[in-house]
Amino acid sequence: MKNIPWYLIYLRLSLTVVAIFFGYYKMLGIPYMLLLAVAAATDYYDGVLARKLNVETASLRQWDSIADTIFFLGVLVGMWMAYPEIYAAYSWGIFSVIGFEVLRYIIDYARFGRGASYHSWSAKVFGVALLIATIAIMGFGTPMPFLSIALVLGIISELYTTT
Repeated sequence: MKNIPWYLIYLRLSLTVVAIFFGYYKMLGIPYMLLLAVAAATDYYDGVLARKLNVETASLRQWDSIADTIFFLGVLVGMWMAYPEIYAAYSWGIFSVIGFEVLRYIIDYARFGRGASYHSWSAKVFGVALLIATIAIMGFGTPMPFLSIALVLGIISELYTTT
């Protein structure tokens, strides 16, 4: 029972492969939105259950953040396969967010000797905005206006947590 939060994190990590598969085979719309719903549910409930079961640890929070990052990198690969034109048009923001994320990990390792787990409000707002943008793209084939908003919020969040 106490391992359920970890199982939810493992499930979200394994959904990364599904996100890429769906993008490659253009299994978009409802199937992709269901995938995103499952991933969002695992992200929410791993923390809720960890607190309820009193098993919340720094390691669990760290792996929750890692699983989020890896999952959305898989979504990004799937988007690139399904909609290369959207990927190309928004590469400025995509590479900015990824670059700041890498910089944040480098700074975290220099400061703390490990990656830090950020659950700030800015990170949560960015996560919700990114989910909405992903639903718009992979569910309905349009990035507007959600992807621009999510990328700007992502840059702000990364700058906030990096400083």
